[in-house]
Amino acid sequence: MFFALVLSAPAAILAASACGSVEAPPCPGALGQCGGKCVNVQNDPLNCGACGTACDSTSLCSHGTCASVCGAGEQGCPSGASGFCTSLQSDNANCGACGAACKALEKCSAGKCAAGCTTGETGCTPKVGAPYCANTQSDGTNCGACGVSCKALEVCNAGACASTCSAGQTTCLGDGGPGYCAKTDTDNANCGACGHACGSLEACIGGVCKGACTKTQTLCDPDGGTLQDGATAPPFCTDTSSDNAHCGACFNACTPSKPLCVSGACYSLDASPG
Repeated sequence: MFFALVLSAPAAILAASACGSVEAPPCPGALGQCGGKCVNVQNDPLNCGACGTACDSTSLCSHGTCASVCGAGEQGCPSGASGFCTSLQSDNANCGACGAACKALEKCSAGKCAAGCTTGETGCTPKVGAPYCANTQSDGTNCGACGVSCKALEVCNAGACASTCSAGQTTCLGDGGPGYCAKTDTDNANCGACGHACGSLEACIGGVCKGACTKTQTLCDPDGGTLQDGATAPPFCTDTSSDNAHCGACFNACTPSKPLCVSGACYSLDASPG
């Protein structure tokens, strides 16, 4: 005679644990599991480069290596007995100052949190953590799509992970994550050097931030430094309230049926206000 043994839910979990560990939920983006927690081994001083590899009090975790100094455009932030390196100009978790985190769907630009995703960015919602904005054409932790992370020593170039950047581009190391490609002579986020961001009314021209736009103008960037469409034109300023090719926003062109831009909206020739 055979008897069926029915386990309660807690007993079933204990039995499963006795046979083997229960797989933990995956971590978002470039984060990995260390001791049951999601960490970024590229900038975690307790798990620098690998789980359990801790930096001492004289070094900082910089791109997976314990280093005595941070790279160009980066600053050391304290964390426990050690610290880590990051760019205060673009790191959402340390925007403008160590520990100053931007809110959900805000982006750290030139050291300040800006509301909403900008043109060319995608809003990403991870399984763990707050939503964020990412340029999937150049972000090594969201390359081509949210959560798609490039491997070590790879860069995100035009939405695809690659071993090298295109001609005329510079390989930049991300904020504790994979690298990316930037055209430092025109890229407002990497002007002249990786991580050197221009101000909101400045344009990167020849690798130098210049105050090109007036308060009534908007700065438009043809390619964001990624050369995703082969464009080589530098950023430019325009009045989106009246520019037929950039009406209301950069690259929002009016159509033949509504060719006239007035106050940031496209109108037909016989229906324009005034």
